[in-house]
Amino acid sequence: MHNSLTNEALDIMLLMRLNGTIDALRRASFLACAWLFLHGTHTTAADALEFDVKGLMFGDLYYLPSHHTPVGDNASGAVLRRIFLTTDARYGDDWTGRLRFEAFHEGAFENYELSHRIQDMGVGKKLAGHQISGGLIPTISFDLIEAFWGKRYLMRTAPDMQGIAARDLGISAKGKLSQSGKWSYRAMYGSSETWEADKNPHDKFMGAMTWRPTPGVLLDAYLDHEARPGRFDRSTYQLFAAQQTKNYSLGFVYTHQDRQEDPTLELAALMGVAHFSDKIDLIAQVQRLLQPSVKGNDIAYIPFDPSATATNFVAGIEYRLSDRIFITPNIVYTHYGINPQGVRPEDDLHLRLTFFFNYE
Repeated sequence: MHNSLTNEALDIMLLMRLNGTIDALRRASFLACAWLFLHGTHTTAADALEFDVKGLMFGDLYYLPSHHTPVGDNASGAVLRRIFLTTDARYGDDWTGRLRFEAFHEGAFENYELSHRIQDMGVGKKLAGHQISGGLIPTISFDLIEAFWGKRYLMRTAPDMQGIAARDLGISAKGKLSQSGKWSYRAMYGSSETWEADKNPHDKFMGAMTWRPTPGVLLDAYLDHEARPGRFDRSTYQLFAAQQTKNYSLGFVYTHQDRQEDPTLELAALMGVAHFSDKIDLIAQVQRLLQPSVKGNDIAYIPFDPSATATNFVAGIEYRLSDRIFITPNIVYTHYGINPQGVRPEDDLHLRLTFFFNYE
């Protein structure tokens, strides 16, 4: 009995020490961002260590005339969805680092509280034509599509929204496979450790290959595997094709994730931006859930009924008041199929005026 109590006490002390360490890291990260911000947006040390401090925020005025949940039906309000404070560091030509602090709204309707976390904390080094990165970093399933889309303030990409992780604690490598640069690769290992923006407690192996046959055109194939206890392993394959010109960008993504005894994730999405002038863009994205949403009502801001297939459409007109301030009236509409109970969930309609302050 005495040994059991002693072991329990040691376990509690170890847990308290671990929690204290994590809390200390959070405080240190926040203080580092605040210190750099107070000392200017560009600081250069004598040893060629450079810092840039920047930030952005976005939110909505919204009204939901129709929604599949009682709490969402006729909801309205103003919400500040995200605030980011980012410090990018460079040391010479080869070393880089990023520390990004995020304040975020959890996504509940007519609720205005903000939480906070560290979204990125990583370092990178160029090595013989390759880029090696480690820490809390974007996953390679997220980085390429997100860089193409570029309208996260309005709507996340479909794979990200439906549960393909955007951040992981791990290490990645990227580089060219041919001298012409037409072929390139990305590889990443995501550890089972979780911290801040990384919520996945399982090891994950990811790989991707990209072909750029001509300037502005790319084809990307992505695979991953995540071992989980029991019959709940997850294996993903994803195909992405895109074209960018000075007048428009257009992309298509198909994602399939086998989850063994858990429901399958399967979707296809088309996204595009048309440039009408120096100040006006038309933005649209349509995603088709070929299986009911695996995240369902847990998705922030735009929850999906988890019982039925769905087609989601977002469209907006982005007006740039300046290089850093955007106003975008937009609609988000979700139409549902008939679920196994023979019922079609009520369609969702979001009417929004989205604002975006971009100082990055």
